[in-house]
Order: sequence, then structure tokens, then C-alpha cells
Amino acid sequence: MAMWPLHCKSAGRYFLFRSPHYCQVRYSAGPYWRFIMNTFIASRPSLLIVAATTAFLMLTGCVTRGSYDEVTEERDQLLRQNAALEDDTVGLSTELVLRDLEVAQLESEQQELTDEVTRWAVRGAIKMQMLADGLHLTLPYDVLFASGTTMLSDEGRELIVELVQEINQQPYQIAVLGFTDNMPVGSKLAEHYPSNWELAGARAASVVRIMEEEGIPANQLIAVSRGETDPIASNDTAEGRAQNRRIDVRLRPVVR
Repeated sequence: MAMWPLHCKSAGRYFLFRSPHYCQVRYSAGPYWRFIMNTFIASRPSLLIVAATTAFLMLTGCVTRGSYDEVTEERDQLLRQNAALEDDTVGLSTELVLRDLEVAQLESEQQELTDEVTRWAVRGAIKMQMLADGLHLTLPYDVLFASGTTMLSDEGRELIVELVQEINQQPYQIAVLGFTDNMPVGSKLAEHYPSNWELAGARAASVVRIMEEEGIPANQLIAVSRGETDPIASNDTAEGRAQNRRIDVRLRPVVR
């Protein structure tokens, strides 16, 4: 390639041009070049572009001090943005670790509750199912209520108190559902509960009331009447009707 006898001077240093558009550095550059090289080595790819562009312009004498300051400010802004992103990443990582620990704690406590309920089930007091939406407990009426009433018996109250002691360590959403058989309400109860809807609801409410007295926050509790709907056994036999008269307690852990 032909050599043009042209020189350009920048910051006290000379360059020999191979063409009007390209020049080759012949001598070491001054302090600005060392500054740009440090930036070039330390920064990320987006900063490398800024540094390389600045270096070329400074060495060829084609950049003003104002342009240099502008490019430097852009570099500093990118550095600040990068630091902020790194802080955000650390914060998110910490939050994920804490959430994993919380979930592990909930799983451990859920297992402890399951073990305790299993012991009750062995005693014949409770039937238990672990379903996708949480733990379902079935408590028969003859364990919870005195005959012909909606008030908990002493044994029933003791059972609910034991249950509350087990579940009160972690927040649960607790739904208490009352069920009956398909027989009409007896004359004594019918004075206050015209149908199985009211009877089932009153018995569910009795359980919820004891849970609240024992420390479960009211906003975690709900009482539901299902009446004679959703039987789990035939209503044609006394044994089947006894199974259908029941309270279901459904527990769903709450992750804060």
C-alpha cells in the first residue's frame, strides 16, 4: 500500500498514515491512553466499545475534551447500572434462599401434624387424607357431639383442643364443613334448626368457635354447611347414615 507523507499530531505524539483514512501508531501515547486502556481491560463488553472508541478518537486528535467527558460519563453510568443489577441479583438470591427455608419448615411441620393425626386415627377418632389442596380430617359426630345436640361433648372438645395445639404453630387456612344424613331433623332440634342445612352449619360453627377460643385467628377460619349433600356411605343403613353424619376439617398451609 502506498504511504502518504502525511502526519497528524495528537497530545504531542506523531502518527504515520498509510492512507488518508487509516493511521498507524508509531509512538507510545500519553496518560489519556493509559486511562482508556485500564477502562478497556476492566469493563464489560458494552464498556469495551466505549473505551475503544474513545481511545481511537483521542489518539487521532479527533475528539474534544467535552466529547471525552461525555463518553466518560456514559462509562460511569454503565458501571453504576451494572452495580445496581448485581445488588438486585444478590437480593433476589437471598429472598429465594429464605423462601426455600420457609417451605422446608412448613413441610417439616406438616409431617409432624400428619404423624400426630395418624396416632389419633389409630385410636379410631379421626380419618385422614392427604390431598392436593391440603390435609383433610374426618371426625364422626358420635365422637364430637352429645346425642341430639349441636354442642361439643367433653371428649369432642378435648379432641379439637389437641388438634389446635398441633396446628397453631404455623398459619393454616382452616375450613370446617358440617354434613348430615338424609333423615329429617328430630322434633327437639327442629325447634332451632328447621333443616339439615341449619343443623350441619350449627355443628360446624361449634367446632370453629372452640378453635377461635384456643387461639386460631378468626380470619383463618370458615364454617360451612353441606347438609345432607355429598354422602360418603349409603343412607339406607344405620351404619351408613352414621358415617355421613360427620365434620370435615380441611387444612391448607399458608406461605407468607
